[in-house]
Amino acid sequence: SMELSSEQQSVLDGRDGPELADCMKTLVRMGDAFSAPRLVPIVSAHLTGSFKIASFKGYYELLQRIVNAGLKVSVPTTLNPHPGYEHAPQNRVIFRGQKMHEQLLEALGVTPNYSCVCYQYHNIPQFGDILAWAESSAVIYANSVIGARTNRHALLADICQAILGLTPEFGFLLDENRGAQVRVHLDVETMDAPALGFLLGQKCMDRTPLLDHYPFSQAELKNLGGAMAASGGVTMFHVLGLTPEAPDEETALRGQAPQETLTITQRDLDALRADHGVQKNTAMVAIGCPQMTLEEITQVAGHFVGKRVKKKTMLHVMPTALREFEQTELFDAVLRSGAEIYEHCPLAGLSLRIGIGKQQVLTPSGKLHYYLEGTQYGDLNDVLRVCGVID
Repeated sequence: SMELSSEQQSVLDGRDGPELADCMKTLVRMGDAFSAPRLVPIVSAHLTGSFKIASFKGYYELLQRIVNAGLKVSVPTTLNPHPGYEHAPQNRVIFRGQKMHEQLLEALGVTPNYSCVCYQYHNIPQFGDILAWAESSAVIYANSVIGARTNRHALLADICQAILGLTPEFGFLLDENRGAQVRVHLDVETMDAPALGFLLGQKCMDRTPLLDHYPFSQAELKNLGGAMAASGGVTMFHVLGLTPEAPDEETALRGQAPQETLTITQRDLDALRADHGVQKNTAMVAIGCPQMTLEEITQVAGHFVGKRVKKKTMLHVMPTALREFEQTELFDAVLRSGAEIYEHCPLAGLSLRIGIGKQQVLTPSGKLHYYLEGTQYGDLNDVLRVCGVID
């Protein structure tokens, strides 16, 4: 079992109260389950449990206990999005108690960024930093694009790690587990990063792919990873000559031969897109999962200038980026088009729509397409065409 320092052992033995001892017990049990030799310090944490769902009990009771005991996070800690409490009457029922829940989290000393894209403004790791992040799209970005190190943590375990500033040393914290296992060749004329991520998640399942070189933008890397983490539980990917741990094939593969080699073609990407008639028959359009950055919303917004949308169109933007975007003329132009701009999580906001079969959602997000019942996939151009803002 894990070796604890005398300080850690004292906490486990209850020196600082039963709540902190329970946090330590959680990490020790988790470490033992994964054969971690020790606990190591973390630079930051990110929490996933930002929704107050009426049918859940245990998590909220434990959170209340932790706050009542006066415990606070000991490292910078950010938080996932709001659930869209105001979005629909049924949301207000399911997410009742949301405001109180957010007050509890903020009482812990959590940064109220309310975004899954925490690495843009409030929680920016450096290469090699050890983290304890929950939220799969942020975890895969930190590991792959930044070269920081975090496992994909669960609800409550994330809070225990944030409070103690420690994480069990296993998995993606260790060099030997960060190499690629699947070699992916790309035979693609028109890149669609979310579709590629969706397909790779399904094909790689828990394994780490190494992709041919492609000049993905930061936003594309975010959407590629978010889809991969959703559809296949992938925690890390490499892109040759682009991501920091893949300067060349040998380094990315850690000197091993790949377990599997596969090719993704243009036909594969296009096959994920629903056909035109199906896309047109959807009831609404949802863009921004993971939430859009300022760069993304600015790019997308340009298409809405002087136009009127043909169907309900929802754009989801990270709150800090939205505050900046609201200061621009483009913001007013988007609202004039009839499109709606939100800062909540579209998955939570739309999960409770009444009559899901009749309320099909068209999305260019691989992540939302995987998680949300009743979605159809289209690439960004498909979706903007169905909105009626491009021809």
